[in-house]
Amino acid sequence: MRAYLLTRHGPPEVLRPTERPDPRPGGGEVRVRVEAIGVNYAEILSRKGLYGWAPKLPYVLGMEAAGTIDEVGEGARRSTGEAVVVGMQHGAYATAVVVREAAALPAIEGFSPEENAAFPVNYVTAWAGLVESGRVRAGDRVLVSPAGGGVGTAAVQIAHRHGCTVVAAAGSDAKLERVRALGADAVVNYRAEGWERRLRDAAGPEGIDIALEMVGGEVFRAATAALAPFGRIVVAGYASLDYRRWNPASLWRAWRGLPRMGLREMLTRSVGMSSSHIGFLLPHAGLVGRMWDDVVAFVAEHGVRPQVGHVLPFEAAAEAHRLIESRESYGKVVLRV
Repeated sequence: MRAYLLTRHGPPEVLRPTERPDPRPGGGEVRVRVEAIGVNYAEILSRKGLYGWAPKLPYVLGMEAAGTIDEVGEGARRSTGEAVVVGMQHGAYATAVVVREAAALPAIEGFSPEENAAFPVNYVTAWAGLVESGRVRAGDRVLVSPAGGGVGTAAVQIAHRHGCTVVAAAGSDAKLERVRALGADAVVNYRAEGWERRLRDAAGPEGIDIALEMVGGEVFRAATAALAPFGRIVVAGYASLDYRRWNPASLWRAWRGLPRMGLREMLTRSVGMSSSHIGFLLPHAGLVGRMWDDVVAFVAEHGVRPQVGHVLPFEAAAEAHRLIESRESYGKVVLRV
């Protein structure tokens, strides 16, 4: 098989596919022949050595993929030929993966391999933030920032179909126009002059009930300022992080932009802050399984489909990382085997 074994941290150029022995499933495991791989911002942080959930080097990058079971280990009650999606801590940037049979979930009917690969991380993250942490209700005013990426487009769809008024923030007008088509009621370009005022106008006098925030820095601070009484901000990322090792100035910028809220502010404004990370929830198998079932049923009921903005060949993982880091990508970036 071919795989991206990360042996050192660095720029996208460290991502080079290598030939490795085909993995064989052990007891209770299955091997999946990979067809499509979802690329996540967390893997960019992993490549740079900045991701806390990453294992020690060396390891194969990648947290989600779609494919077909082609070998079954002893005791596994699965069949070859099953179309599945897999989620994992690492290992998905490969043409074949071995996982526990419970981690090979049935592919979502009607989705292409690319759409299935684009689904697990983004939609479960958005669901955890809006439904589990945010306790979203019909009629809520929901802010999503940034709204143009994989988690953001998922969150806009989920909030819209929950009957919410959706305010979408992103860094380009082109992305925002596409997000409008997903159900955003108001859009704000946070790279345009005067965007903070436009965000306050979009929040309205009532303010924002739930903010799903993944940018950090000044966008996080503006989102916090827009919260209504009993509003809550759910942090699901820090995309503006620009920390470079051995660079004290970048360390200062990273610390200053870190999403944070003091207890006094929460107390005096009656607002709150929370966060979640799917990876650290994996030991709670029942909870994660319920969330998966809930979000799969929800997208089926409402006809939601992942926004696959870019499909690149397997050999172009470095290009995929550069595309996401450029902030020019829309929706999900997928590698096709």
